[in-house]
Amino acid sequence: MVAKPPPYMVNTRKRAASKRTQLPLDASPGMVKVARASLPADRVKLLVGRLEDPLPEGSFDLVVSALAVHHLEGIGKADLFRRIASGLDPAGRFVLADVVEPVNPSCVATAIDPEVDHPSKLDEQLAWLEAAGLFPEVTWTHRDLVVIVGSLG
Repeated sequence: MVAKPPPYMVNTRKRAASKRTQLPLDASPGMVKVARASLPADRVKLLVGRLEDPLPEGSFDLVVSALAVHHLEGIGKADLFRRIASGLDPAGRFVLADVVEPVNPSCVATAIDPEVDHPSKLDEQLAWLEAAGLFPEVTWTHRDLVVIVGSLG
């Protein structure tokens, strides 16, 4: 059985109020149902969708992706990063926490299924983020895991 990627989290500012609304997105209706049972409905609007689908409409303060983007091939990652950058508020941030292909193969720590997992090299990810108009900063690495924060400027 192939595990579904964890929710791809998107936060946006409500225009009529100062509180934040979360828009978690997951390809699995079952995962969305489980999340719906435990999250506050007034602040969380759960969506079923894939990373390849159009992103929710609106302007986003923060987009967080945890262990999901590595399911896309390189061209899909580059496209997603462009779509995220175009939806960010000017002071918004994109946080990417994911598996990368390490420079040294002995650093592989995460089990990969080549049928569904397509980690890319860190330098490729940084180049795609920059091409999308983001300024990426690597904030944490451990073996084949990385956290990158991208901003518009």
